[in-house]
Formats: sequence, C-alpha cells, structure tokens
Amino acid sequence: MQPILEPILECCCGVDVHKNMIEACIIKGIYEPIFIRKRFSTFQNELIDFAHWLYEHDCYHIAMESTGVYWRPIYEAIEEYSPYYENIIVTNAHHMRNLPGRKSDVKDAEWLATLMQRGLLKGSFIPERTIRDLREFSRIYKNAVNEKSRCLNRLEKFLQTHGFKLSSVLSDINSVSGIKILTTLSQKGSLTIEDIQNAVGNRTKKSSEEIQLAVCGKLNANGCFLLADFLDQLKWIEQHIEKILNKMIEIAEPYRDVLERLDSIVGIDITAALLILAEIGGNVQQNFQTAGHLCAWAGLKPRNDESADKFKSKKTAKNRKNPFGHWFWSHQGKLGKKKAIIAVSRKILALAYYLIVTNQLYDNEIAMRPYLN
Repeated sequence: MQPILEPILECCCGVDVHKNMIEACIIKGIYEPIFIRKRFSTFQNELIDFAHWLYEHDCYHIAMESTGVYWRPIYEAIEEYSPYYENIIVTNAHHMRNLPGRKSDVKDAEWLATLMQRGLLKGSFIPERTIRDLREFSRIYKNAVNEKSRCLNRLEKFLQTHGFKLSSVLSDINSVSGIKILTTLSQKGSLTIEDIQNAVGNRTKKSSEEIQLAVCGKLNANGCFLLADFLDQLKWIEQHIEKILNKMIEIAEPYRDVLERLDSIVGIDITAALLILAEIGGNVQQNFQTAGHLCAWAGLKPRNDESADKFKSKKTAKNRKNPFGHWFWSHQGKLGKKKAIIAVSRKILALAYYLIVTNQLYDNEIAMRPYLN
C-alpha cells in the first residue's frame, strides 16, 4: 500500500539550527530512502564544510528551522559555497506545529527533511542579499530614531525638573532656535534677553520676552554639564541617523527605479520609500502573486486572523500623513478609526505594488482606481 502523501523530491536536507550547532539530515531516495545525518558547529569554517557536504551529496533542496537570526549565516553560506542549490526554505516553527505527524518520536532535522520531501513546508519570505542588507540597516535606522525620541524625552524631563518651560513656548525644543537657546544655557547657566534674541529665528511665533519668561531659571555647574551632555548625545544620534540613511541610499542603488516609483507617491519621502523597499523587496511580483497577497503578508488583509468568531490583533502602519487623508476622514465615522487606518494603509501598499509591477509613477488617477480598494 502506497503512502497517502507521495514524496516528490529525490533528495533534500532538513536543518535544525541552534546558536552553536546545526543538526542536518539528508534524505536520499523515494521508495527506499536512506538517511544521512551529520552535526556541524556554527563557526564559519564548519558552515563552509556544511555547504560542501550538501554539494557532495547532490542535495540542492534545503529546509531549515531556526529562532532569531541564527538561520542567516547558514543561509548565506549555502548561497556562497553551494552555488547549485535550487531551493532554500526557512520555515516557521508555528507552521510545523500545525502539521500532523509524530514529530516527538523523530529528530527535528529528519522531520524537516521528511516534510520537505513531500512538499508540505511553507517557507518564510526571504529577500535577495541586497535587500537583506538594506533591511538590516533599516532596523538600525529605526532603533536610532527611537533612541533620538528617548533622548529628547530625557532632555525635556531634565528641563522641567530645573524649571525651564521651553517646550511651552517652542513647538519643538530640537529646532534650530531651541538648540541655540539650550547651547547658550549650557555654557552660561542662565539666559538674558539678548541671548534669546540672538538665538531665535524669524519663524518663531512667540516673542523673545515670552521665551525668556519660560527659561528665566538658573543652572549650576553640574546642571550645565548634564545639559551639555544631553546636547552632545542628541547631536551624535542625529549624525548617526544621517550616516545610516546615506548608507541605505547607497545600498539601494540597484533599485533606484523602484525607489523613484515609491517616492512619487504623495506622502512617501525617500526615507519611507527605503523602509518600504527593505521590507517588501524590489521584485514584489516574484515573491507575492498579487497586491492582495502582499497586503495579507503585511497584516493588512481585513479579518484574515479570525478564529472561533474571535479576532486577534491586527498590525498596521499608523502614519496619517498620506494622500488618502480625505478618504480616511470620510470613512472614519462609518468604519471606525482603526479599521479606516487599516483600509488606507492597504490602499497605499496595494498602490506601491502596482507602481512597482507596472513601472509607473504615481498620479491621482491611478491612486483612485477601484482595483486598489
């Protein structure tokens, strides 16, 4: 009696990835399979040996399960040192748990290989190497932006603690005028009306007299030191952000056309375009069949997480500064704020997909076409 699920691959390998070692199992043959098992460390020299081991056994289909980022050096070693591979799958452990079988009775690597041989594994989206590098920089960029926000919050707390109400008279204490005022304060410990007049620009709404009333306190030597240190931290973080952003632009050079199409969407600047590119890649039509598949992958497909009449949390981009603002405000009352945000975010992502696939730049007529809804 033949098994219900026939094997479809002659040879494949399952790899269970850990921090310091990997367990690998190659299955060869369909009707009388043989199992070849071997353990490798995750040091670079043994990863190269692992890639050569795959090549020696004519194994060009590999599936791996990993937590965190441990999969990446193994993935890249196969890419570089086993150039004839046909398919590498990084599978989600949650997906494997939903597959029937006796996983507890067999080793993970063997179970991975068995599932792959029968075409039962679904791989995670792994973009090409350039996009992976860009994505790594995008994570650093986001962390740096968050750190800048934390630094500004600490600075604001420091000023409030010492009785300086600069944020009450300036919309942004990190503006040119705000930094000039704080720099002078860190140097002198107190501010005169002349100091304020020399620092503020023409676009400042409050008068110099009103600003001085808000910052008429005094710092001792210790306070001046701390304020100067806050300003140094802020300056370093801003320089770091600019350096990372410039490097991202350099990395994304092969995808200049894609960036131009994303940047052409009103409300999306070059920074936002870089972050979108880092997440979805430049060849979206190869990784996602339709705009709907891309939106579902991004967590923007309405109610795609329904289970037993309950709805789990939904991820969404909450940036309201976009060309679909009128649509958002006109539908917010009917749909509710959260659903309207999801709907508008989905429109923007579907539009980005369409512009990339069709090699077009944004215009209002394209944005309002019904198939983007």
